Amino acid sequence: MADVSRVPLNIAGRLVVWVSMIGALIPLLFMVLTSIKPSGDAQTIPPKWVFRPTLEHYAAVFGGETSSSQAFLPLLVHSALVAAASTALSILVGVPAAYALARVRFTGRKFLSTWILSTIMFPPIVAAIPVFVLAGQLQLIDTYPILIIPYTAFNLPMVVWLLRSVIAQIPADIEEAARVDGCSRIGVIARMTLPLAVPGIVAAAVLSMILCWNEFLFALTLTRADVKTAPVGVNEFTGMFGTQWGNLTAASTAIVAPILVMTFLLRRRLISGLTMGAVK
Repeated sequence: MADVSRVPLNIAGRLVVWVSMIGALIPLLFMVLTSIKPSGDAQTIPPKWVFRPTLEHYAAVFGGETSSSQAFLPLLVHSALVAAASTALSILVGVPAAYALARVRFTGRKFLSTWILSTIMFPPIVAAIPVFVLAGQLQLIDTYPILIIPYTAFNLPMVVWLLRSVIAQIPADIEEAARVDGCSRIGVIARMTLPLAVPGIVAAAVLSMILCWNEFLFALTLTRADVKTAPVGVNEFTGMFGTQWGNLTAASTAIVAPILVMTFLLRRRLISGLTMGAVK
């Protein structure tokens, strides 16, 4: 009887999941369709669902033949370099920090863990003006470090807190057995803990990469042309004389596609890493 009573609840849960998924996919589908519509059909109301597909907007965006007069491919490269560097630094610093919070007993550990968690709720926009002023004084405007360092700082709390839960989930008896056999703490971490924590590390890296890839505010205020990122480039397709919908959706599709592919390829490790520290 208990299983029968749960059937309506299961159906309702699946229905909510499907409705949410469809609601999330419809804007992406509309964006992709608009990007391959001819210029005359991109802004029609109601929208045309039958049209002759074209790649003219992608050619214009990547060839720099738009009113923004800048090819979009270098902007994607800038975003990839900044996101990769920031993600690498976040993992490089976050893994030892998370291990220390999960395994090493020291005075103030609980307070430090709570403080790190509280910084996740810190809105980045509060730091925009101070960072801009500091960047101007240090002559770092429109350079890679002025994006990589803030991105790393904002990603670190999330990385540390996620990996702390993952490492705490790994049985400490495994490490103690390796220590008894004569393995050093560094050896235990490298040979035992890190391999077991790979799903969590992958999940933290993917989330960090996504946050850096999509970030707009700091990239807008701290870059000009040399290090301009893709989200800032997309913003330039809107102006006082109107919105270039075809070019805008083509550029937006080019931004979304790498993240979708990466998430799809790493979906198993991502799900495993996100749920690894959730259940004890």
